[in-house]
Amino acid sequence: MLNSSGSSAAKRVLMTADSIGGVWTYAVELAGALSRCNIQISLATMGKPLAHEQREQIKHLPNLEVFESGYNLEWMEDPWEDVRRAGEWPLRLEGALQPDIVHLNGYAHGALPWQSPVLIVGHSCVPSWWNAVRKEAAPSSWNRYREEVARGLQAAQIVIAPSRFMLSALDQYYGPLADGRVVPNGLDQALFAGADESKREFVLTAGRLWD
Repeated sequence: MLNSSGSSAAKRVLMTADSIGGVWTYAVELAGALSRCNIQISLATMGKPLAHEQREQIKHLPNLEVFESGYNLEWMEDPWEDVRRAGEWPLRLEGALQPDIVHLNGYAHGALPWQSPVLIVGHSCVPSWWNAVRKEAAPSSWNRYREEVARGLQAAQIVIAPSRFMLSALDQYYGPLADGRVVPNGLDQALFAGADESKREFVLTAGRLWD
């Protein structure tokens, strides 16, 4: 998003995000960073209405405008009519807002007839989760999901993942990807107070209880 002079080439971004899981944290952190670069962010949320705590998180972010919806997400049970209707909504937003880039944090809507360049960030996917957690291929009931995700990823100009593992999984299940890049996740250091004791040589990882 930076040009040769180091300044931002994009002035307005239309971003989608679900309000249920970790994608929300990612979207808020990125919106804050883009705001500091004087970029306007239009955030279209899906999944469920924002909770009070989420509204508190974003109320002081400059250059951020939020559009809420409760449309079901592509990984939910039998979501496809909602996914179709949800796609019509951000297309209308694009027409009204005229963004420089569309940043999708989901997959299926990548195949919509966007007028702006499309970037998709792949945070996770059902087949790779199923294989990692259950040690087997996802059942045929997820075939429609696979098809929709592949169609969306193949239509995007750029696909980004937070790790080499996730990028390789997307390429394995839905590729080959035309342009895939790794951009690790991060958080503002100011959110974390320094510990009094010196660091120890170990790494702590944590997963979800249902995994």
